[in-house]
Amino acid sequence: MCKQSQEGVTLIIVLLFLMLITLVGVIAVSRGTTDLKVATADQVDTFLLNSSDSANKRIERIFDNDKDQDYKDAVIKGSGMFGYYLSEAGSANRSDQYIFCYNPRQNNFAKLNQASIVKPNGNTVLTTGSGFCDISNADSYASARSNVVTQVNITRPSKEVIGQGNFKSVTQGSGIQANEPSNESAVFNIYSTSVLPSLSSASKDKINNCLKNPIAPDGENKSLDKCMKDEGIPSKTLVQQAYVKNVVENTVCYGFGVGDGKIAEGCQELIGIDVNGNATTK
Repeated sequence: MCKQSQEGVTLIIVLLFLMLITLVGVIAVSRGTTDLKVATADQVDTFLLNSSDSANKRIERIFDNDKDQDYKDAVIKGSGMFGYYLSEAGSANRSDQYIFCYNPRQNNFAKLNQASIVKPNGNTVLTTGSGFCDISNADSYASARSNVVTQVNITRPSKEVIGQGNFKSVTQGSGIQANEPSNESAVFNIYSTSVLPSLSSASKDKINNCLKNPIAPDGENKSLDKCMKDEGIPSKTLVQQAYVKNVVENTVCYGFGVGDGKIAEGCQELIGIDVNGNATTK
């Protein structure tokens, strides 16, 4: 009788040890899964940050050489991503958002025919192309692997930018007359939003619709980043402020009473005329 009792106690102890070992195993697996999720989230965040930063660095390189075609397309032309705000009608364009999908494989970078311009309320300004990223289109991805899309929204704030320092916003080479728009250097806000569609359960249409939301909307419109968050779409928006210094340089295109009476070569392309002053067509 005593022997049977001892065997029963031994069985209970073994079962308790098995339950304890099982519990420890479950806890270990659970903790390992949590650590893996944390590590993955950190890797995704770093990847998205690098993708957004790549787009911003590409924009920075435009200003490294003010003689190349990218600079002329972006700044000199009134339809460029910065020239749009610097033209004669630029004061009315403030707060508009110049939007394009970043693709480093394309030769032409952020031209108007590859961009969209929208108002803060989401209304689209007449443009010749569509700058919104489309996750169904391989050309919208920042790499040939088709894993991340990066959309860039550029704005020129309508309100005065605070914290530029004394006289920092005055154009170099000009006076400081009051109410003279040409004396103000330009400040731009650049929002680069990178998205990983493959890690989201949201449909392609929902992701594309989020990308069409303004980055800083007026009224009740949902912002781009808020839409991404609500839909559970992995995304990262990198915000950068670009301060573009203006330097006034006078160029004589036609010397009245002197010279050969021809238009200077440097002015012909600038104002779209030939050597005799006739308008050129491109």
